Amino acid sequence: METINNYDYLNALESDYQQADTAETGGRLPNGRYVAILNEARLYPPDEKKGYPRFSTSWIVTDGEYKGRYIYLSFNFTPQGFPYYKAFAKGVGVELPHLAMLPDHLADFTGKIAQLTLAEQKNDPRYQNVYFDRLLGAGNIEDYRKPKTEQADAPQYEPVSDEEDMPF
Repeated sequence: METINNYDYLNALESDYQQADTAETGGRLPNGRYVAILNEARLYPPDEKKGYPRFSTSWIVTDGEYKGRYIYLSFNFTPQGFPYYKAFAKGVGVELPHLAMLPDHLADFTGKIAQLTLAEQKNDPRYQNVYFDRLLGAGNIEDYRKPKTEQADAPQYEPVSDEEDMPF
């Protein structure tokens, strides 16, 4: 029986990772201002860890060196955090007369284009704060999402029969 151990794809992956630009590989975005489009808004109910609801948004950077990268902006529905959410909702033009209507209107947030600022926390520089600066307009989110591609170059595996399998 001939065993084929072809790990060329792992070597290629590591090589690609080392050569890739920081903007493409992830990691923390530098502090600064970014133009981004609101990808999705979500509402999270209270749970064991956090006893209050949370409103979370994901944004896609639309231009510049970090185009395509994500920024996340969240609001806690606590007495301290709720006013920030209200100001944000007003700023993007999604004001609801009753908060109970929010779950049915989450899609109204999608497509808003805004300027966001990332700034390191003064108390703990390991973390960044995200600030909504201003609404710039609206757009089609599909123009900024990366298409999901089939991994044609991924290695194809063939099942091995139990008779040839070695017990461990």
